[in-house]
Amino acid sequence: MAIYSCNLKSIGRTTHDAGTAGAHIRYISRPEACPEILSQHMPDEHREARTWLDGRERLSRKNARVIDKLRIALPRELSEAQRQDLVASFMVDLTGARIPWYAAIHQSGKDEMNPHVHIAIHDRDIDTGFRVLRLSDNARDREKAKLPGPKAVDWVRERWEAACNEALEAAGHAVRIDRRTLEAQGVDRKPTIHEGPRAQHIDDHVRRPESRQRINGCGRVIDYPSIDLGRTRREFNAHVIDINLKAAARSPNPAIALWALFEKEQAAADAALEQRLARERRERTGQERNTSLVYRARMARMRAEQNIKLRAAVKKVRRKYGPMREQLRDRQHEERQQLKNRQSRLYMRIAAVLDFTGITKRRQEAARKTLSAKHKTERQKFSARYHKAGEAVTALIKERFASEIAGQKQKRSQHLGQLRERHQQEDNFADIERQQREIERDQTHRLTQAKLEGWTKDRKTNEGKLGGKTSDSFAKALNKTAKQETDRKDHGKDHKPGKDLER
Repeated sequence: MAIYSCNLKSIGRTTHDAGTAGAHIRYISRPEACPEILSQHMPDEHREARTWLDGRERLSRKNARVIDKLRIALPRELSEAQRQDLVASFMVDLTGARIPWYAAIHQSGKDEMNPHVHIAIHDRDIDTGFRVLRLSDNARDREKAKLPGPKAVDWVRERWEAACNEALEAAGHAVRIDRRTLEAQGVDRKPTIHEGPRAQHIDDHVRRPESRQRINGCGRVIDYPSIDLGRTRREFNAHVIDINLKAAARSPNPAIALWALFEKEQAAADAALEQRLARERRERTGQERNTSLVYRARMARMRAEQNIKLRAAVKKVRRKYGPMREQLRDRQHEERQQLKNRQSRLYMRIAAVLDFTGITKRRQEAARKTLSAKHKTERQKFSARYHKAGEAVTALIKERFASEIAGQKQKRSQHLGQLRERHQQEDNFADIERQQREIERDQTHRLTQAKLEGWTKDRKTNEGKLGGKTSDSFAKALNKTAKQETDRKDHGKDHKPGKDLER
């Protein structure tokens, strides 16, 4: 079902850190999201686009808006190619092909059932450099500039509604989106809130989410516990749906009231089943995580023990080769001193002064270089022996612990594999229970439909007998059904769907 969701935000130089706009480009074009990239008047390659945007940010004034961000839900009724065409045509219509924009469509992988597009707009005319859309301006400034509004977000939401509905109509779909609230549409029901895939996964497989205070991008503290009253988003939506069904059950139209009671009963049965299955899934997730933690702790202890033994082995080698290093250093120092003493004797200094050809100085320099090269070779050989001894000792320790850690990894994989195999069987049983629940729902639906048809037929018959006056048998039967549902809730939980209707 096509839904309406169109959010507009801005990134400015004073309201955000430097490079935030470029970081947003990197985020929306991350490879794991499998994005389809569209752009105009700016590079489509994400690294080049980020560099381009960072350059524009440095050239803009201190309080400038760098980009305007749009996040829009795309209709699942359209194909991937149709969604791309819709985004491209919408942006050309919105910008008049005068300003740069970059769009990343997420519609595959994890977002296959939640297609949406992230759009970054750099509001600067490619020819004049002036702002065109002025989406961050207030109503007075937009009116002064003779721009549609008064609020830019309302204008953008209106344009998206028109573009999306045109695309749906062109594709032959009867469904339409509506930017108005349910109250403005004349729909007498309360709206639910969006439950994202991450929240669904946590609620289904990990734990019941808990509310806590958060700080938004403007630094304002949002007290969610006082807002949601301890309910999760799923529980809040279930509460809203229950309120809507209760309101529908009070409808003057008996058919609407009957189906509302049907949906209320089925929703309660579905919720009871899903709550139990969610508890079981959370237990299974806890088992897998605890198993991983146990093996992870074992391997951490092994690595810690390995590091201790490695340090001890290195210290042992160092203690062994330390005196040898000192002996080598002392011997080389003595040899250098002996050479220096020989070359500094009186007759050697006189010979060097009287030797006008420089042969004596060259011989002395050659002797010093030869001795230095010899010492360097000796140090290199000693260092090689030292490192070889250290590597030989540490290699044995690493080999031993590597085999032990590998054995723990193998045990962990086997243990987790057995757990997942058992959990997969339990998931299969859960699917069977859901299928049985659907069968029960379908049976109850048919019984309700048959009961409704019988009541309608009786009403028409009674109206004919009473000379056109409406019989209240329909309402009495409906009240009886509602009373039976209340009694069932008060006296136990062993009720089977459709039991009252079968009576």
